[in-house]
Amino acid sequence: MKKSYTILAIIAFIAIVVYIALPKKQFSENIFPLGEGAAVSAYDDNADGGSSVVQFKATDSLTLFQCALGGDEKKSAWCGLVFDFDPNGEKKFHNWTNVDTLHLDMDVSGTDEINLKIWAYDPDVTDMANPGSYRLLLKEVPVKPGRNKVDLPFEQLYVPDFWYDNLGVKRSLNRRHHESIARVEISAGWKQPHGKNFVLNVRAISVTGASNTTYGILLFIFLGLMIVAIGRRHPVKESNEKK
Repeated sequence: MKKSYTILAIIAFIAIVVYIALPKKQFSENIFPLGEGAAVSAYDDNADGGSSVVQFKATDSLTLFQCALGGDEKKSAWCGLVFDFDPNGEKKFHNWTNVDTLHLDMDVSGTDEINLKIWAYDPDVTDMANPGSYRLLLKEVPVKPGRNKVDLPFEQLYVPDFWYDNLGVKRSLNRRHHESIARVEISAGWKQPHGKNFVLNVRAISVTGASNTTYGILLFIFLGLMIVAIGRRHPVKESNEKK
């Protein structure tokens, strides 16, 4: 019996050594500059009776965006940028299962906060004909005048209460669906003054992460060892009881 446990211990030690030696599978993807099939656009509230004013221009290396929210403080107003992975509605989503950090590189003026929004396809909720039904992951990001380089942990993004309320979604349906990302959006912060210009010139946006495949394999090995160990221990115990 001691020999068996010695062998198991040696196998476990080898598994740990192999795990440490294996290179982690790194994940990296550019949002801007744009990848194949992706598109960037700007939006405002004019179609809904608003008066926000947007100026927008995109080149291969820079996205120029300027907005002044409508002057009437009593009216809701909005504007923003959208980096769309699936502009034609063909379900060409991006798998961000292994993403742990989102990187922003941009020049900012006229505001001290932006809202970063990640929209994910949720098979329980999303209606392809209704862009607002994609699952919203939100983070308010403080910014300063000039160039901003932000490394944002993906875990800081959250699903806001108003998303559940607006769509009538049960809060028990809280899986974030990182494997089906449809678009990335940057909009004005909640406290942006109406009538004040803010400028957002995007140099680059990307995401990075590391695969947890090797970690899962290691857990599987240890689970197998545990099953073997328990399986060998119980027959011996039963045999001793019979004697």
